[in-house]
Amino acid sequence: MNEIGSSAAPAGFAAGSQLAAGGGTDAADGTRDAVLARVRRLIPGIRDGAAAAEEARTLPRAMVDAMLAAGIARILIPPRFGGYGLGLDTWFEAMREIGKADASHSWCAGLLIHHPHYVAQFPEAAQQAVWADGPDVAIAASIAPVGRVTRVEGGYRISGRFGFASGINHSSWVIVAGMLDIGGRPEHTFFLVGPGDFEVVDTWFTAAMCATGSNIAVCNEAFVPESHTVQISALREGAGPGGALHAHPIFRAPIVTYSALAFATPMLGAAQGAYELFRDWTRPRRAQDGTALAESTSIQVRMARAAANLDAAELLLRRAVEVAQAPTPPTLALRARSMRDCTRASDLIIEAIDALVAMSGTAAFTSSHPIQRAWRDIHFAAMHVTLSPERGYVHFGRTELGLPPDPRQRLF
Repeated sequence: MNEIGSSAAPAGFAAGSQLAAGGGTDAADGTRDAVLARVRRLIPGIRDGAAAAEEARTLPRAMVDAMLAAGIARILIPPRFGGYGLGLDTWFEAMREIGKADASHSWCAGLLIHHPHYVAQFPEAAQQAVWADGPDVAIAASIAPVGRVTRVEGGYRISGRFGFASGINHSSWVIVAGMLDIGGRPEHTFFLVGPGDFEVVDTWFTAAMCATGSNIAVCNEAFVPESHTVQISALREGAGPGGALHAHPIFRAPIVTYSALAFATPMLGAAQGAYELFRDWTRPRRAQDGTALAESTSIQVRMARAAANLDAAELLLRRAVEVAQAPTPPTLALRARSMRDCTRASDLIIEAIDALVAMSGTAAFTSSHPIQRAWRDIHFAAMHVTLSPERGYVHFGRTELGLPPDPRQRLF
C-alpha cells in the first residue's frame, strides 16, 4: 500500500513522546474513563497541528500512531480480540472531544473506532485475520457498490476505484463494496481487502475536511475470501454473522441506527469548539467605537440561540446513541426517528456555526482562524449522504403517515 502525506509530528506534539512511540502507555486500561482521559491528552497536539494537517491534506502519521497507542481503535473491538468492548457512547464522546479541536481529526478518529465495529460483524475468520497481530489496526472503508466482482474458487476477485476512503493513507485494511449475485438477485456486499491488495491514489483536493485524506483505494483483481464478505441486507437488520459471537448488542444493531452518527458527531464537536472559542475571544473584544462587544444585547441573544441549538443537537445525537446500543432491537419507528434526529442535529449545527461566523465578522476569515475552518468543515460534512433530508426525514414522515418504508431506500 502506498502511504501519502507527511510523517512529521504536528506542532505542539512530540513524535518521540510515550504515546507517539506506542511504548509505556496505560492503554491496557480499557475502562471508559481511562480511554477518554487518554483521548483528552491528545487534544492540545491535535489543535496545534490542525492547520498543518489541513495543508498536508492528511493526518500526520505521528498523530495516528498516538491515537492507536492510546487505544482508540480498541473501543468497539470485542474483548475476545483484545478490544475494550465499550459502547457507542464512548465512541460518540471520543469523536465529540476531538472535534472541538478539529473536525478532520475527529472524522478519522471516529472511523478508526467505527470500522472495527463493522469488521466484528463479518464472519469470525475475517476478524481473526484483521486482528491476528493485535487490535491496534487502522481500517478504511468506501462502501458505494462500485466494484467489479468475479466469483472464483474460495472467494472473489474484486477490482475498481473506491473513492472517499477517509483515512486510507494510514490504513492497512480497507472495506470496499460491490453488487454480488446471490440466488439471482444483486446484493450490496462488503469485501474486506487486506494489506498489499490495494493502492492509494492521491485525489483529495477539497475546500474543507482536507486533513481526512479521503483518497481513492484502487483494487486490481484483489482476492477476497468468502469469509471476508458480508451483505448489507444482513447489516440492515443487525444480522451480520459476527453478531452471534459477541455479547454486546451493538453488533446486532441495524446499520441505520448508528451510521449517521459517524458524520454528525464530528460536526457537533467542531461547532462546540468554535462556540467556546468565540465566547472566550469575544469577552475582552471591543467594537470600533470602544464599547465592549460583550455588552451587546444582539450578541448575547444570538449566542444564547446558538448554544441552545448545539445543546439540542447533542441531546438528539445522544438519544440516537442510546437507541443503537439498546439491548432490544429497535422498531422501524425508532430507526426512522434516529435517522430524523441525526439529520435535524445537522441542521441545528449548521444554524449555530453560521451564527457564530456572522457574529465574528471578517476577523474570523483570516487563514489562521479556527472558526472559519470549522465553518467550512461543518458545511462540507453536512453534505454526507447519511445526513440528507431526503433520506433522514422521509422515513419518519412515511412512518407517521402510516406508509410502508420507501423501497428505493434499501438501507432502512
